[in-house]
Amino acid sequence: MVNVKIVKEECNILEIEVSGHADSDEYGHDLVCAGVSTTCVGICNELVKCNFLEYGSIDLQAGYCRIYVNQFEKLHQVVLETFETILETIEESYGEYLKIIKMEV
Repeated sequence: MVNVKIVKEECNILEIEVSGHADSDEYGHDLVCAGVSTTCVGICNELVKCNFLEYGSIDLQAGYCRIYVNQFEKLHQVVLETFETILETIEESYGEYLKIIKMEV
């Protein structure tokens, strides 16, 4: 199961953490894992291109992605909201393999 934690502060995304493996099919044929992995890498690449690392941190490893925001910037929030929407879309179709938990601090 892929577990996603989204932490918000006053409607701004403070943290997104994605961990685990979908195990929806055998290795190399797991489309859910491939979709989540591609999304994580793509979003992280876009954040780096937008100078996010001056305002937060990214930890991207096999089976794990954590994006943490130290200072809110509008452009970064738009990218993170896009990430949230993509993950929600995957959960709608493949909810037995991906679970999102949202928290407000």
